Amino acid sequence: MQTILVALLVGVITVSTGAAPSAVERTEGALLLSASVSKPSFAPGEPVGLRLTVRNTAGSPQAVTFMSGQRFEFIVRRARGDEVWRWSHDKAFTQAIETAWLQPQQVMPFSETWDQRDLQGRPVDPGPYEVVAVFLGRVGGRASVALPPIGITIAPR
Repeated sequence: MQTILVALLVGVITVSTGAAPSAVERTEGALLLSASVSKPSFAPGEPVGLRLTVRNTAGSPQAVTFMSGQRFEFIVRRARGDEVWRWSHDKAFTQAIETAWLQPQQVMPFSETWDQRDLQGRPVDPGPYEVVAVFLGRVGGRASVALPPIGITIAPR
Protein backbone atom coordinates (compact mmCIF):
# COMPACT_ATOMS: atom_id res chain seq x y z
CA MET A 1 0.00 0.00 0.00
CA GLN A 2 1.30 3.47 -0.90
CA THR A 3 0.67 6.70 1.04
CA ILE A 4 0.34 10.06 -0.66
CA LEU A 5 0.79 13.39 1.15
CA VAL A 6 -0.85 16.45 -0.36
CA ALA A 7 0.20 19.84 1.05
CA LEU A 8 -2.51 22.48 1.24
CA LEU A 9 -2.37 26.09 2.35
CA VAL A 10 -4.14 25.20 5.61
CA GLY A 11 -3.16 21.60 6.24
CA VAL A 12 -1.93 18.27 5.03
CA ILE A 13 -4.13 15.40 3.85
CA THR A 14 -2.95 11.80 3.96
CA VAL A 15 -4.81 9.17 1.97
CA SER A 16 -3.82 5.53 1.88
CA THR A 17 -4.14 4.47 -1.73
CA GLY A 18 -5.30 1.10 -3.00
CA ALA A 19 -8.59 -0.48 -4.05
CA ALA A 20 -10.52 1.34 -1.32
CA PRO A 21 -8.72 3.23 1.45
CA SER A 22 -10.36 2.57 4.80
CA ALA A 23 -8.69 5.49 6.61
CA VAL A 24 -7.73 9.10 5.89
CA GLU A 25 -6.00 11.83 7.87
CA ARG A 26 -5.80 15.59 7.71
CA THR A 27 -3.71 18.03 9.72
CA GLU A 28 -5.24 21.37 10.68
CA GLY A 29 -2.78 23.44 12.65
CA ALA A 30 -1.90 21.42 15.75
CA LEU A 31 -4.78 18.98 15.29
CA LEU A 32 -4.54 15.62 13.54
CA LEU A 33 -7.96 14.48 12.29
CA SER A 34 -8.36 10.81 11.35
CA ALA A 35 -11.40 9.08 9.88
CA SER A 36 -11.89 5.39 9.22
CA VAL A 37 -14.45 2.73 8.40
CA SER A 38 -14.38 -0.72 9.98
CA LYS A 39 -13.50 -2.37 6.63
CA PRO A 40 -13.73 -1.57 2.89
CA SER A 41 -16.49 -4.04 1.88
CA PHE A 42 -19.77 -5.03 3.56
CA ALA A 43 -22.52 -7.59 3.09
CA PRO A 44 -26.01 -6.15 2.53
CA GLY A 45 -27.44 -4.91 5.83
CA GLU A 46 -24.14 -5.38 7.70
CA PRO A 47 -23.46 -2.46 10.09
CA VAL A 48 -20.80 -0.05 8.84
CA GLY A 49 -18.57 1.20 11.67
CA LEU A 50 -17.53 4.86 11.31
CA ARG A 51 -14.86 6.60 13.38
CA LEU A 52 -13.44 10.11 13.60
CA THR A 53 -10.68 11.12 16.02
CA VAL A 54 -9.12 14.49 16.71
CA ARG A 55 -5.69 14.56 18.40
CA ASN A 56 -3.82 17.58 19.71
CA THR A 57 -0.27 17.06 18.44
CA ALA A 58 1.06 20.29 19.99
CA GLY A 59 2.94 20.62 23.25
CA SER A 60 0.34 23.04 24.59
CA PRO A 61 -3.46 22.97 25.09
CA GLN A 62 -5.53 23.81 21.98
CA ALA A 63 -8.95 25.48 22.00
CA VAL A 64 -11.69 24.12 19.74
CA THR A 65 -14.96 26.07 19.54
CA PHE A 66 -18.27 24.44 18.62
CA MET A 67 -21.13 26.58 17.33
CA SER A 68 -23.80 24.10 18.50
CA GLY A 69 -24.10 20.84 20.40
CA GLN A 70 -23.19 18.97 17.22
CA ARG A 71 -19.49 18.06 17.22
CA PHE A 72 -19.19 15.95 14.05
CA GLU A 73 -21.00 14.66 10.98
CA PHE A 74 -20.82 11.50 8.91
CA ILE A 75 -22.21 11.60 5.36
CA VAL A 76 -22.65 8.60 3.06
CA ARG A 77 -23.10 9.22 -0.63
CA ARG A 78 -23.19 7.13 -3.77
CA ALA A 79 -19.91 7.11 -5.67
CA ARG A 80 -21.50 9.52 -8.18
CA GLY A 81 -22.14 12.04 -5.40
CA ASP A 82 -25.82 11.72 -4.38
CA GLU A 83 -26.20 11.88 -0.60
CA VAL A 84 -27.78 8.72 0.80
CA TRP A 85 -27.46 9.16 4.58
CA ARG A 86 -26.42 11.82 7.06
CA TRP A 87 -25.87 11.00 10.73
CA SER A 88 -27.53 14.23 11.97
CA HIS A 89 -30.60 13.87 9.73
CA ASP A 90 -33.05 12.97 12.51
CA LYS A 91 -31.30 14.72 15.42
CA ALA A 92 -31.66 18.06 17.19
CA PHE A 93 -28.75 19.91 18.79
CA THR A 94 -28.44 22.68 21.37
CA GLN A 95 -27.70 26.10 19.93
CA ALA A 96 -24.94 27.09 22.32
CA ILE A 97 -21.37 28.11 21.61
CA GLU A 98 -18.89 26.04 23.62
CA THR A 99 -15.11 25.89 23.73
CA ALA A 100 -13.35 22.63 24.52
CA TRP A 101 -9.67 22.44 25.41
CA LEU A 102 -7.58 19.54 24.16
CA GLN A 103 -4.49 18.89 26.24
CA PRO A 104 -1.25 17.83 24.50
CA GLN A 105 -1.74 14.41 22.84
CA GLN A 106 -5.36 14.25 24.06
CA VAL A 107 -7.77 12.54 21.66
CA MET A 108 -11.42 13.47 21.09
CA PRO A 109 -13.07 10.32 19.62
CA PHE A 110 -16.38 10.03 17.77
CA SER A 111 -17.89 6.80 16.46
CA GLU A 112 -21.20 5.81 14.92
CA THR A 113 -22.71 2.96 12.95
CA TRP A 114 -24.53 3.23 9.63
CA ASP A 115 -27.19 0.54 9.19
CA GLN A 116 -27.12 0.78 5.36
CA ARG A 117 -30.46 2.58 5.27
CA ASP A 118 -31.09 5.80 3.39
CA LEU A 119 -32.66 9.00 4.73
CA GLN A 120 -36.14 7.50 4.25
CA GLY A 121 -35.22 4.34 6.19
CA ARG A 122 -34.99 2.07 3.11
CA PRO A 123 -32.11 -0.39 2.60
CA VAL A 124 -29.58 0.99 0.11
CA ASP A 125 -28.70 -0.78 -3.13
CA PRO A 126 -25.44 -2.71 -3.50
CA GLY A 127 -22.55 -0.83 -5.06
CA PRO A 128 -19.83 1.70 -4.33
CA TYR A 129 -20.32 4.43 -1.72
CA GLU A 130 -18.22 7.14 -0.10
CA VAL A 131 -18.12 8.09 3.56
CA VAL A 132 -17.18 11.66 4.50
CA ALA A 133 -16.35 12.57 8.09
CA VAL A 134 -16.66 16.22 9.11
CA PHE A 135 -15.30 17.75 12.32
CA LEU A 136 -17.47 20.72 13.30
CA GLY A 137 -15.09 22.35 15.74
CA ARG A 138 -13.77 25.76 14.78
CA VAL A 139 -10.03 25.41 14.27
CA GLY A 140 -8.37 28.77 13.74
CA GLY A 141 -10.61 30.55 11.24
CA ARG A 142 -12.21 27.39 9.81
CA ALA A 143 -15.76 26.58 11.00
CA SER A 144 -15.55 22.89 10.02
CA VAL A 145 -13.09 20.45 8.50
CA ALA A 146 -14.19 17.74 6.05
CA LEU A 147 -11.83 14.84 5.52
CA PRO A 148 -11.38 13.23 2.09
CA PRO A 149 -13.98 10.57 1.25
CA ILE A 150 -13.40 6.92 2.11
CA GLY A 151 -14.65 4.42 -0.47
CA ILE A 152 -16.69 1.41 0.62
CA THR A 153 -18.60 -1.27 -1.27
CA ILE A 154 -21.91 -2.90 -0.44
CA ALA A 155 -21.83 -6.39 -1.96
CA PRO A 156 -24.70 -7.66 -4.11
CA ARG A 157 -27.48 -9.58 -2.36
